[in-house]
Amino acid sequence: MKKTVLVTSAILTATLFLSACGGVSPAAGTGDAPAAGAGSGGGTSAGLSGDGELRIALNADIVNMDVHRNTNDYLIPMNVFDTLFAVEKNADGSSSIVKSLVDDYSISDDGLTYSFTLRDGVVFSDGTPLTADDVRFTFERILTLPDSQQTDYAISIKGAQDLLDKKADELSGITVQDDTHFTITLAEPFSGFLAQLATPSTSIFSRSLVNEAGEDFGIDPKKTIGTGPYIITSWEQGSGMTLEYNPRYWGSEPSVKKVTAKIMDPATMDMAFQKGDIDILDCLFLDSAIVDSVYKQKYADSIVSVDRLGMNYFILNEKIGPLSDVSVRKAIQMAVDRQSILDSIYSGDGKLEDGIFPSGCLSYSTDNQGWLKYDPEGAKKLLSDAGYPNGFDMEVSLDSSAAETAKRALEIIAQNLQDVGINASIRSYDRASYLDLRNGGNMNSYLALWLLDYNDPDNVIYTFFGSRSNTVIRSNNYPDENVIGRIGDARFIVDNDKRMQEYAALEKKLVQDDAVWVPLYSLKHLFVKGERVASFTPQWAGWSDMYFSGVELK
Repeated sequence: MKKTVLVTSAILTATLFLSACGGVSPAAGTGDAPAAGAGSGGGTSAGLSGDGELRIALNADIVNMDVHRNTNDYLIPMNVFDTLFAVEKNADGSSSIVKSLVDDYSISDDGLTYSFTLRDGVVFSDGTPLTADDVRFTFERILTLPDSQQTDYAISIKGAQDLLDKKADELSGITVQDDTHFTITLAEPFSGFLAQLATPSTSIFSRSLVNEAGEDFGIDPKKTIGTGPYIITSWEQGSGMTLEYNPRYWGSEPSVKKVTAKIMDPATMDMAFQKGDIDILDCLFLDSAIVDSVYKQKYADSIVSVDRLGMNYFILNEKIGPLSDVSVRKAIQMAVDRQSILDSIYSGDGKLEDGIFPSGCLSYSTDNQGWLKYDPEGAKKLLSDAGYPNGFDMEVSLDSSAAETAKRALEIIAQNLQDVGINASIRSYDRASYLDLRNGGNMNSYLALWLLDYNDPDNVIYTFFGSRSNTVIRSNNYPDENVIGRIGDARFIVDNDKRMQEYAALEKKLVQDDAVWVPLYSLKHLFVKGERVASFTPQWAGWSDMYFSGVELK
């Protein structure tokens, strides 16, 4: 995704505390039952949306609108920028890669060289023409930006490693023929490459506009300019933001002409929807009791549901003792009562997952499911055998902007650990400090969700464990260089059956043998649309992030 984060009542994803992605958490809300009757939308105070305005809520502010600098804030990339390709959800629930900024393309027989033709006449919202050189600039920037968080999406291109290592000044694998024609040559064949070109992480930037903006790009709305359907018209940190339709947009004109996003706590979101002051409510941000008693009852006909293509997990930092001991990590896996969390917090709207790849992922292996059982007595024995009969102290980190359901899940995990003798204390960090600690590889343990950015196992396993740096920024610090090398090599296996077999073997090694994390569950994602919304299509992987062009207003 994705990708585990900005959490919104109609947007963003990415994961309990990590996005996309990764990581947003559901939040709890309270409030009186709505006055509207069964099957109706939100309250009636605002009437229909003849002005084309969509009103949504955010529960945390965006840190940066520059997608190269983070893996969490995807609201702006999804709506202000475009990618070369896009993902289209099919009627049967599957997804397809479709052309976006690309008008035509071909792939060489050896799977290495991709030849592209851009659409004619595409311009950035200030009128600057889109060119093939902007594509080249985008991928070079991904690799050379000092604090880039998206290098995974360009590393398969020929010459990428040399550019990343500062052994080259340009990306040799991209050749520009003219303003609309270019080729990308990979170092090795990679079947997931087109899907990578359809993720927000590979949003195409303008060389001239980014260079002109300098450090203001991603911070100043007036200087954060894309080719997408919307323009950022205001961003008041701590309050919210507005976006308006880009009249120079090359695609179909959307129903939504203006978006007003305000930051609200979960209880306020709940009440605002019932009063008719916001138009789409994300049920992941509400307490499951409220969802069950209010929204599944009085708003049943207004609920839109999608399976979240993502994994909720509790990650453990292997460089911090006693978590460096695999027996301790296995004991923690056995100590967590996952079904209790799923039932008590999410009303069972999901399923237990025992690996790395969630249900719906192309590499999902039933052979790697069903092995992990809740066994506190077994956990105590493992701890004793490892030399910790009286347990130990352990910090569990919490993003202060995380939703209430995530906080409650973490409390259950902490209590489960207490029950086997581990003194797990929850420490809350503001969002920026949380991300700094995690990205620096120094977070002891945390609860998160990874939502897929593209439906390929590489998007999960490589993102977390495909390089030393990837293990650091997720605060896992997995040390096995042989396994890390196998993960890197797996993305270049041409035979898809053999590639999936290797991913299944790597999944077993990582989760069952090495206990890199506690796999938890995948969830259903419920939204409720208000009376001003005729329809909307959630993001294909079930993110909280939404494409505003996918909303049809009445």
